[in-house]
Amino acid sequence: MNETATMKTTMLRALVAALCMTGASAQAQWTEYRPDRSLMLMGWGLAQPIGSYTDFQTGSSVAGFAMEFRSQVKPRITTGLAFDYNRFEKTNSMETADRPGGGTLSAPTFRYSDQFGIKVTGHYYLAESGFRPYLGAGLGGNWNYSYLQIADLASYDQGFTAIFSPEVGLLWELAAGRTSVSLNLALRYNVTSAYFLGVENAQWLSEVLGVAISY
Repeated sequence: MNETATMKTTMLRALVAALCMTGASAQAQWTEYRPDRSLMLMGWGLAQPIGSYTDFQTGSSVAGFAMEFRSQVKPRITTGLAFDYNRFEKTNSMETADRPGGGTLSAPTFRYSDQFGIKVTGHYYLAESGFRPYLGAGLGGNWNYSYLQIADLASYDQGFTAIFSPEVGLLWELAAGRTSVSLNLALRYNVTSAYFLGVENAQWLSEVLGVAISY
């Protein structure tokens, strides 16, 4: 084997060795990242309309749920993705409303609106384990569908708009280990750019009661 071939063989072996070392290092780093603070959260959502939303709906909604995934990027900071849903519904045995062509109409009414939100989230935790209060916010899009029926007259509206949801919450660790389980309590303020059936910039408060599983 001539000198050039020997040099090429040596360089190839050195390249393979370097790639193997890089791969092992990357694998080690990924294993080190394996986040005990990655969380899957699921919960029941209650909600109360505020602002002009109360003209369309009053009282609390108990038909809602929330799902989230959060991953640790710093010891007390996570980022993630959240999905939540709330339905607001109201029936009046008699209500007076404006007719589309003018005048008023007194009749039973039925109305509801569905709110589906999907958001990118960020959270900061005031402690790293055990009893962990946190602050956070979500920003994304919200799809709403709203329906109003007065006697035999019906109207509806739908659209996809922006949503911003700052929140405060608490993770209370119930069982610790390689997989941990915590109680999750959160209070959110949701503000959107949605306009529908007399509502402007639909807003509501929501409370989440659920569990968080970390792994």
